Amino acid sequence: MDPRLKIILYGNQEEELSLLMRLSNSKLYPKNCKVISQFGDIISCRIKRKFLNQVYDSPEVKSLKAPRVIPSDDFIYEKVRRYKYKSKIAINENQTSKVVFGIVDFGFDFTHPDFINNGKTRFEKIWVQSEKNDGNKFGYGKFIDKNQLNDALDDDFPFKKIGYHPGKSDLFGTGSHGTHVLGIACGNGSVANKSFAPNCSIIAVDMGSNLVNGSNLSLGDSVKLIEGLDFILTEAGNRPVVINMSLGGHGDAHTGQTLVEQAIDNLLTSRNSTAIVQSTGNYHQAKAHTYGDIKNNKRIKIPWLFKKKDRTPNEMEIWYEGDDILSVDIYDDNKKLLLSSTSFQDEIIVKDNQEVGICLHRSNEPNTHKNQINILVNGKLNSKYWTIELIGKKVSKGRYHCYIERDDSGQSIFLPQIVNKTHTTNSICNSKYSIVVGAYDQTDNNKTILPFSSSGPTVDGRMKPEVLAPGSKIKSSCSSSSREIRASNKLCSKSGSSMAAPYVASLVIKILEKEPNLNIKQIREKLFKACDPAVFPNNNLEIFRAGNGYVNPNKIIK
Repeated sequence: MDPRLKIILYGNQEEELSLLMRLSNSKLYPKNCKVISQFGDIISCRIKRKFLNQVYDSPEVKSLKAPRVIPSDDFIYEKVRRYKYKSKIAINENQTSKVVFGIVDFGFDFTHPDFINNGKTRFEKIWVQSEKNDGNKFGYGKFIDKNQLNDALDDDFPFKKIGYHPGKSDLFGTGSHGTHVLGIACGNGSVANKSFAPNCSIIAVDMGSNLVNGSNLSLGDSVKLIEGLDFILTEAGNRPVVINMSLGGHGDAHTGQTLVEQAIDNLLTSRNSTAIVQSTGNYHQAKAHTYGDIKNNKRIKIPWLFKKKDRTPNEMEIWYEGDDILSVDIYDDNKKLLLSSTSFQDEIIVKDNQEVGICLHRSNEPNTHKNQINILVNGKLNSKYWTIELIGKKVSKGRYHCYIERDDSGQSIFLPQIVNKTHTTNSICNSKYSIVVGAYDQTDNNKTILPFSSSGPTVDGRMKPEVLAPGSKIKSSCSSSSREIRASNKLCSKSGSSMAAPYVASLVIKILEKEPNLNIKQIREKLFKACDPAVFPNNNLEIFRAGNGYVNPNKIIK
């Protein structure tokens, strides 16, 4: 059973849980399961806790997963926070693109001039997932349509009028992630530089702060992400759609087989005129990945370092080949044995007679057919580091990969000497058909890949990221801070692959504007042919961060 599913097994038996499921047959569903969204054999669903084990054991179920936190890709704020800027490029407001831009992110400032044409909003609809349920089919959040947005634009207090403030969590006025990304992808040139897609309509999903099965998290989760994609495509109807997702954490197997990634592939291969563009992540320097090979009856020590006075939970995932059998011994910084595990058993980790964590060990995860060890540590560990000792019980292949999950409040790391920077793409960008973007420094004549931009390949050996785009100190639309009553025509500067992805998304919109009936394979081929190759004579590993090279907009626009 999925480790996160085990954690939520116990509680109010009548509580309805939000889950993801892979079906054995896309037309057959288990009993006591309410289907919400479906992409091929992947569904999001609601199941009462009392039926969870029964559904899990149903022949109709191939895989069942609890929600997994999906944060926005980490990004870098620059010292220059906010400043006024006027684009020199004139706005052509009379054309309307036939391609819809969809975005899953958080914090969309509908009052910013970059998203207003002829006095009217370019947003068709925003789904604010963190709000109370307005009666929609998903059972949470509220929809805000363009009529409501236009009414709010005429009000002195537009955010209050509509009950939605994009800067809700922007306490320091540095600008919300979603507005900045949106400006890069489809800003009209009123304030920021004009994008390649200034006239497209916008359908947005604000993941915001959500309840994930009873836990109040400040991020979205995998179930709400899938349902957000469903919302965008439903609202878009038969029109071409390009969706940007600058989202993702560290963990999982990095083989493109999470249920989110399988849903993305199902979506893209079943609907023409559709593309999903994702950031590769900013985890090249995160010290959150290591891998190696273990032999039979051998031991490998993996030091796991914690921040001083860290009181946040920490998580490590170990993925290894399904034919092998490993176990782990866990030691604290005083070399005291905290756990000597038994393979494929779930066991409590105890330090000084106090429960400090749990080690969950699963064989044959049904999507990857790999074995999975999850070590979850609560905020009471009171240690500088632990040593995770892998033990080869029965080994034929021996390859393992370890990932430390992202923790913005207290990121733990591997000992730098054992860190490996390849295979560091984010947790949900490894599907076959999404377009994944790394970031380079566009101010550098050598087009140096930014040091934090994540590296492929995927663990199963495929190229990710696939293209490179500008990502250094990108000036784009700045949302209102939590203290402001509307946008004040300002920009902010951020760096990251989060900023590179929407640049590419805007170019994919240009491709579909010219040829709206292309399928995803044809879209990818045209985009990749429009890249200038990257050459790294002094560092062969850089090619794993470059893909097909630097996307050249002139080759697409002409």
